[in-house]
Amino acid sequence: MIIIIKKSANWIFGILIFVLLIEVFSFFASKLELLLFNGPPGAYSRIHSGNEWRTEKELWGAWHKSNIKSDRHQKYCFDVTYESNDVGARDLIDYLPLLSNNNVAIIGDSFVEGYGLNLEDTFAYKLKKKYGKKGLNFGASGDFGPVQEYLLYKSLITKIPHNEVIYFFLPANDFTDNDVNRMGDRYRPYFAGDDYKIVYPDGANPTEWFPSAKGTVNISNFNFIEKIKNALVEYTWTANTIRTVRHLNKELKSESKPQLKEHPNESWSYFVNSDEFIVNGTMTYVDKLFSEIPKNYPKTIIVIPTKQDLEYIENGLKYMHLAWYKKLQKIATHYDARFIDLATEKKYNQSMFHSCDGHWNKKGSETVLEIFLSLNSK
Repeated sequence: MIIIIKKSANWIFGILIFVLLIEVFSFFASKLELLLFNGPPGAYSRIHSGNEWRTEKELWGAWHKSNIKSDRHQKYCFDVTYESNDVGARDLIDYLPLLSNNNVAIIGDSFVEGYGLNLEDTFAYKLKKKYGKKGLNFGASGDFGPVQEYLLYKSLITKIPHNEVIYFFLPANDFTDNDVNRMGDRYRPYFAGDDYKIVYPDGANPTEWFPSAKGTVNISNFNFIEKIKNALVEYTWTANTIRTVRHLNKELKSESKPQLKEHPNESWSYFVNSDEFIVNGTMTYVDKLFSEIPKNYPKTIIVIPTKQDLEYIENGLKYMHLAWYKKLQKIATHYDARFIDLATEKKYNQSMFHSCDGHWNKKGSETVLEIFLSLNSK
């Protein structure tokens, strides 16, 4: 019995030493950026999550607190600060006192806001130097879709002097951000029913705090394996080593397979074709947004593909025949808006994105501005 206990103790001790060595290795490898994934544990990174300036108290849900001077956001591939003005838009200048209307209202989600970018690297900030008009940043992170963008324009942007609109559409989440079938308990609008009317979750109240700014992930409904995974991601550097090994293994397996022929999910991003409700509901509010813009204002629609979209498109998957794409083009034609699909632009490629995040890096926002300027001059 004593021998068995000693063997068990030695076995447990050996495992603990092994786990400790893996953690030490992962820490130093991450700090030296030797792995594919080098970010700090979730509990550490939330110290600078970039969510303290966010709020959900407005009619359109996700937005920003007014007059925030600096909210730091840190990941292993970027370390930036966010700021807001008198109306909660990401800018250093106030919008309400503007006298000239020679401004461009730029509307969209986290890509427009400049998630993971310092202010001077955002599309809106760079626009003025090369376009002759001030870019007004009306982008917001936090599941911000067409219903919110319509309400934002109607409730706030119409009060701000401007004479042009650039609208960014992100298929990766704009079809799902306001789908009532994905309704949670946050204070944010959704479209519902045959007439796509705007509804809010029962019991949801406006709040000064963005949900993920106040705490950790709720794991009460996770199974045992999910809780282990969450603990690794939240509290250990070892998660980076595991992620790196899994990613490399996945790439090795993919190299032995034939090229992708079809998309595995027909309800996602550029390749949505199986859900009329989310397509029609989404396009209803894109149309409503453009119906609010004065007819004589120059208008542009820019469609944003993700890294995964580009991968599938490069492998020959088609999307231009799909209902959503034709409807968006029809809206552009109806409202005399320039239509730019970044997936068709050779300059726009995998190098446009952060290495640790799916949003644009500095090169990404610069390239999109170059594309807009070149096409707008024709």
